[in-house]
Amino acid sequence: MSRAKKAADRIRADLSMLEVLADYGYKVHPNGGDREQSFSCDLHGDGRDSRPSAIYYPRTNSFHCFACSRSRDTITLVMEKEGLTFWPAVRKLEKQYGLPPLPWEDDDTPDAPRPPTPGQQVTTVLDGQGTVSWEQASGRVEVFLRGLGEERTLDPSLVVKLWEAYDKVRYLQAEKGLAERDAAHLAMKVLTAAKEAAGGVAGGADG
Repeated sequence: MSRAKKAADRIRADLSMLEVLADYGYKVHPNGGDREQSFSCDLHGDGRDSRPSAIYYPRTNSFHCFACSRSRDTITLVMEKEGLTFWPAVRKLEKQYGLPPLPWEDDDTPDAPRPPTPGQQVTTVLDGQGTVSWEQASGRVEVFLRGLGEERTLDPSLVVKLWEAYDKVRYLQAEKGLAERDAAHLAMKVLTAAKEAAGGVAGGADG
C-alpha cells in the first residue's frame, strides 16, 4: 500500500470531518453523531451559498456539494481552502489535530496498476483509453461526475464514492509520480464505473 493511501485512510478514519468543518467556520454540529447534515458551501461561485447546497455523509466522513458538483474529504477540503497540495495538507491536519506522522515502512511504494483482464482490454479499445491523455481522461471524468451531481440520478453516497476513486487517482499522479498514461487508464476505469452505475445515462460527458 502506498504511503499516500495510508496517510489518507488514517485521517479519514481517525479525524472527524465535522470537527474540521466547524473549525473553518461552517455551520455544522461537531457532535452530530451518525446523521447527515446540510450546510452552506463557500467553494463555488462568489463564495456565497444562501441555500445550503452541501451535505455531510457520516458513513464516508465526507461531503458533497450539489452546486460545486463535487465531493470532498477532509484532505481535499484543506487543499482547496489553503491552496495546498496533498502532502502539505496532510501534514497540516496531522499537526493541528495531534496525529503523529506515520512511520516509514518497507512497503511504502506507489500503488501499481494491475494488468487489465481480457474484458478490460475490450473496454479499453471501445473507450479509446489507449490514446486518451491524462488531461483528456481527467476532464471527461470531472464533466461526467458533475453531470451526475446536477442530475441527482444516483444516490449521493455513490457519487461521493466515485469522486473519492477519482481523487485517489489524482493523488497517485500528483504526489506519487504515477505515469500519466497509467493515471489516464485508471481515470477512465472510474468513468466506466460511473457510466455503468448511471445505467448508460450520458450525464453530459462525451464518449
